[in-house]
Amino acid sequence: MPELTVVIPVYNEEKNIEATLIETRKHLPGAKIIVVNDSSTDGSLNLLKKIKKKYSISIISHGRNRGYGAALKTGFSNAKTKFVAFYDADLTYHPKYVPMLLKAIKEKGLDCAWGNRFGGEFNQMPALRKIGNKLLLFMLMAMTFRNVKDCCSGERVLSKKALERISYETLPNGLDFISAMSKRILSRRLRFAVMPINYSKRKGSSKLNVFLDFVRMGRNILVER
Repeated sequence: MPELTVVIPVYNEEKNIEATLIETRKHLPGAKIIVVNDSSTDGSLNLLKKIKKKYSISIISHGRNRGYGAALKTGFSNAKTKFVAFYDADLTYHPKYVPMLLKAIKEKGLDCAWGNRFGGEFNQMPALRKIGNKLLLFMLMAMTFRNVKDCCSGERVLSKKALERISYETLPNGLDFISAMSKRILSRRLRFAVMPINYSKRKGSSKLNVFLDFVRMGRNILVER
């Protein structure tokens, strides 16, 4: 019985998803993989069906595009293992860091752990997004008096109990899911670690709307409990 489920949200990632699955199976050979197709309009779903057996993945598809957070929540609700990890389908976050995060949780008795994109050897995030991330981190620090180093990192490992404690099913459906998760982790006093990772440049266009998603993320930091 696997102890870890990896949830990978997919929206129009036909060009990236197989490379991500290759690296996932390389570094997490025993993990269960749930790929949540968020009503992609390219060939992502057809490709996933073709390579399903090759990489031993489960595919769940939304009938309409519901958002990044909604895709993760679908994956979480279908995960039956003790621990759950998630990261994007474009290899901006590398699967090789998940064993490090999981090890920290198990050895230190933590509830969750995530990667710090600003603490690794390189961070290929666009300059404007770096500024936005730092501003959001400053807001979170001002409200909680705690420095989590990277409050919007999208590579994380949590125990299923931790997901239940933060009431994950009521987190936002959009890209602002991640800032809301960070605020709840702090507000509900979960035990966590933040560890250095590298962050790579995305291949293809980003789904992030820098201004609108920044506003939504900032709002979540202010109102989440």
